[in-house]
Amino acid sequence: NKKYKETERITFRLSESIRTPNGPRQRTILNLKGFSLPIEKWKILADTIEAFLKDQPVLYLDPEIEQLALHYSTLIREKRLREKASIAVVVDEKDCDFHEVDVKSLKNQVARTVGAEHVGLSVYKELELDKFFQNMGFSKHQENVAALSIIGRLVNPASENSTRTWAQKISGLDSLLGCNFADLSNNSLYRIADKIYEHKDALEKHLSDKEKDLFNLQEKMVFYDLTNTYLEGNGIENAKAMFGRSKEKRSDCRLLTLGLIIDEHGFPKASRLMPGNQYEPDSLINMIAQLEGIDVSELEKTKGSKKNQTVIMDAGISIERNLKMLEEYGYDYICVARTKPIPQSEIEKAELKEIHTTKNNSIEVKLFESEKENILYCHSLLKSKKEQAMLDKFKKKFEEELEATRLSLAKPHGTKKYEKVIEKIGRIRERNSAISRYYEIKLTRDPKSNKVADITWNAVELEKQNFRFSGSYFLKTSRRDLDEESLWNIYSTLTMVEAAFRSLKSELAFRPVYHRKENRADSHLFIAVIAYHLLNTIRTKLKQQDLHISWEKIREIMNTQVAVTSEFRTRSGNMILIRQSTEPEIFHSEIYKALNIDPRPFKQRIAK
Repeated sequence: NKKYKETERITFRLSESIRTPNGPRQRTILNLKGFSLPIEKWKILADTIEAFLKDQPVLYLDPEIEQLALHYSTLIREKRLREKASIAVVVDEKDCDFHEVDVKSLKNQVARTVGAEHVGLSVYKELELDKFFQNMGFSKHQENVAALSIIGRLVNPASENSTRTWAQKISGLDSLLGCNFADLSNNSLYRIADKIYEHKDALEKHLSDKEKDLFNLQEKMVFYDLTNTYLEGNGIENAKAMFGRSKEKRSDCRLLTLGLIIDEHGFPKASRLMPGNQYEPDSLINMIAQLEGIDVSELEKTKGSKKNQTVIMDAGISIERNLKMLEEYGYDYICVARTKPIPQSEIEKAELKEIHTTKNNSIEVKLFESEKENILYCHSLLKSKKEQAMLDKFKKKFEEELEATRLSLAKPHGTKKYEKVIEKIGRIRERNSAISRYYEIKLTRDPKSNKVADITWNAVELEKQNFRFSGSYFLKTSRRDLDEESLWNIYSTLTMVEAAFRSLKSELAFRPVYHRKENRADSHLFIAVIAYHLLNTIRTKLKQQDLHISWEKIREIMNTQVAVTSEFRTRSGNMILIRQSTEPEIFHSEIYKALNIDPRPFKQRIAK
């Protein structure tokens, strides 16, 4: 304790006992700023710091102590280097390789990232992709390039050409694989992607079986949805590249559509690439065939047999004939109703049940049972507020455009001809399609001049409009064993499909596609799907350890662990080269521990 201007301050110091001619003394090693560890943990902290400094193994029981010990030992090393003091370490000379070297000759060179690659490669091997390609007859070089193609998409999502540059200039993946990508040709990654795609069905089954075994997946729920991506260039050499409704608002580009079946844990079961103008409801029959591992023509044989699986879909796919088809093939279904199956009068009389509540939201539901299916009416308070704000915004924008068109009738050079005004209003309706369907627009026409004298409008179908923006929706299901809460909870997990698509697009370079040829575009997109298998395996294992960190964040920080080649000159004039990775920091160790991965990507390599 110290008193400073009548104010008592407490300072903490890390000290060590030393022998002096005058007897034992205490020497301050480090002043501890912001120190608040309980006194009963001080001895453990001191022992852990000493172990770190002597490079001795430690059984980490307390993450707080581990973090503090690593921090303080780093500060001590830096202090001793500044003071030109040596760190005394007791070692077993049998395990050592002593050389007298010129410290000034030290050179660190060829630094390459290995942290994220080590995570990716470890999961790649855990899913036994290396064994799969070996069994498919891939040569050793092809096995390594296949690993580069998939892990590269996970760690550094980019085009094949950019992946080649990354492998040669930035990444240490070749060190982990025990190969050299320096002579990798321009076309190697294109050719390997094509070769991987040749085994698409077998590879998806292999991954599905391996993931089922690793995580004990029940696969009683499957989620199906579609997304699309756009092509750079005209895409005329790709038969599937078609103009359609782009989910990225790229109506100027040709599109490709990906259909994906995902289980309740987010693992893909099957994928299918389709034309960009694919009509969503028509795609379901092909996905059922893929799910069962048979051709569409063979599906007739499976009719009437119960599959014990529930298919969850969005409204875009759940037309009546698809629901009937699912029942014929033995599947149950849960989906959003495309229409309003329950009259408003019945909803108003119903007693709603609150099944989910948070600080900002509440979900109220009512289950209606019918002879054909059960229907769940859902109302979300947060969704209602959001949709009301959207409604106000849509109405304001639409009416402002109509008013501008009406005012232009009185301007000298404004659009007045009846046909031109009709065309202009048609474009306004198209731009505001979400709200324009609820408006009736009337034009007052001058029969003599064929000009429009006035434009008026009024809202129609108010009941439909109010429901559309009310935060309400209906779920339909063929299952009779689910209560309100179970049904809503199952459907809400459809967000996993949306999360998968977001990962593909934002984290795995799913868009845009630069390839002109159909087979190259297909293989490029399939590599992204395989990389997603790795990503979801990582994500699932981290969740099991209660770690919820985005892959982008993990990838960014893991890239700070690098492999470095150090060069020394000995007294005798010989050179020693040492290739090794940097020591894992706290975040690296946390991720490695959660994934049960060795924190050192590869063993030290020495050349004399």
